[in-house]
Amino acid sequence: MFRPISVRSTFLLSILIFGSLSATYAQQRFSAGPRVGLNMSTFGRDASGYTLRPGLTAGAFLMYSSLNHFGISGDVLYSQMGAKYAQGNTSFKQRINYLEIPVALRYFLTLSGNFRPNLFFGPSLGIKLNAKFTDFTSTNPVITARDFDSSNQFNNLDLGLIAGFQLNFKGLAERQHFLIDARYRYGLSDITIDPNQNVNNSTITLTLGYSFGVGPEYRSRR
Repeated sequence: MFRPISVRSTFLLSILIFGSLSATYAQQRFSAGPRVGLNMSTFGRDASGYTLRPGLTAGAFLMYSSLNHFGISGDVLYSQMGAKYAQGNTSFKQRINYLEIPVALRYFLTLSGNFRPNLFFGPSLGIKLNAKFTDFTSTNPVITARDFDSSNQFNNLDLGLIAGFQLNFKGLAERQHFLIDARYRYGLSDITIDPNQNVNNSTITLTLGYSFGVGPEYRSRR
């Protein structure tokens, strides 16, 4: 038979829930810092004959983490994507520069300590800054084309998904950490304005970062 919960039981349960939430909140903290690294990108879907092209990625991040495994981060990055083409007698390079804003949900594999590796995934928005077509050559017949701005051939926005892992080591001082971040970005959007093609960005990224604690750090109470 169902028995209503007594006022005393409700009070005790409320204390337990509040205490648990307070402990979780007490473990939360923010960190921020610079990030710089290498993009290896190419074009996918309808694109063929393209290979990886290296590019720079650099910017800053803000991360929120806790000692209960979960966290979230956001980056603002200057990110060079594009590809190299070499097929038959023709070769060229295409560069697209983006302001990239990835947001990642993170799962930390350890609850505490000086080494806190984590797995992450989330959306990434690329805002096109400019694009450039370079180094066009053809050997039959022999043609060398002048480099030109190709910004008008690509859409302004590129929505993608990122997934990867991060190694997080103790830094030079309290609440500072070295970060090694490896991720893959799969473009969901068609980046070209050509209605007869569907082309996306496909990018592998490796970055190094350094984080600084921001604001007060709240430690768990025991």
